[in-house]
Parts: sequence; structure tokens; C-alpha cells
Amino acid sequence: MIEDLTRKPFINGSTYREGRVYCRPWNTEIKVMLYEEETTVEYAEKCAEAMNNMPEALIDAICRAARLFCTEFCDEISDDWREELNLTVPVDENTPPEEMMKCFRPTVLIVEPPKDPSRTGYQLECTCDWEEEHGMEIDILDDRLVFLSEFTGDSPWADHTGQSWNYADRIRQYTAKEEQI
Repeated sequence: MIEDLTRKPFINGSTYREGRVYCRPWNTEIKVMLYEEETTVEYAEKCAEAMNNMPEALIDAICRAARLFCTEFCDEISDDWREELNLTVPVDENTPPEEMMKCFRPTVLIVEPPKDPSRTGYQLECTCDWEEEHGMEIDILDDRLVFLSEFTGDSPWADHTGQSWNYADRIRQYTAKEEQI
């Protein structure tokens, strides 16, 4: 599944491993990066398999969080900057979630050592139409979206709850409020 895995130089004389993997939800090939020696190829392939078999509910959550990220980002920037954006599809709060997949693309699957090898935790670094400078980060733990925002290089294993910039947490809070009504 992971192809052409090679060792590359990293900071402070350390190395990381980089290869390629097919990303089925976006029908594209992306890089895969294993940053620490403790990350086994077997575990990385387990994460790649989870990425390629994302449940529809997870893809929907990613798209809804990305839509919120995009609309809030566009609300915050100047009119001139907004006019320069080249969104693949028009995005507002009524944009169907599945249309959002046209506005962002994963470029790297990042796998770090698992805190629990029986679980799958990985990160997708993405380009997106609205945040060209920082891109977008998607962190997934056990087929659950735990973080979506501009790319910060955080970890799917970190506690992201309560962060105002975590659109994954914000759509969960919104959904929970809707269900209480």
C-alpha cells in the first residue's frame, strides 16, 4: 500500500521516512510521512487503510467542519482579499457538505507513534482554496474527526476540546445543541 518509502534528512541530524500512498476519498496519490523511528510501517499502513475506508459520517463531518472554517475565514478577511479567492465552488452555510471536497485536497498523510497501537490516529495536511498560506489540518482518531483548522502540525492524540479554532469540536457542539431541541 505505501510505496517508495525512503529515509530523508530532517532537523538536528535526525531523519524521517517519506513515501507515497493512494488516497481513495479524494482519488489522488499523496505523500506519507513517518516522523519518528517508533512509527512502524505496519502501523502507517493501518492508518492508510483507515483513511481509504473513511465512513460516510466521518467524511460528512470533515466537510461540515471545512465549510464552517471556510465561511468564517471569508467573513474575517477584507473584501479585496475575498474577491481574489478562487473557490472551486461557491461556499456559504448552505453549500452541501459533499461539495466541499472540491475545495480542499489532502497532500500528506502524517503518521506519528501511536499512544495506543490498537487505535488508528493520523493527520492529513491539505491545501484548500481559502487558506492558501497555512492550508488545512485534519486529525482523525479511530474514524472520528478530532481536529480541523489551519495547519498547525498538532497531533490526533492531543486534547483539542474547547479550542475555538477547532472546527471539528465546534460542529460537534452545534450538532449536540440541535439534537437537544
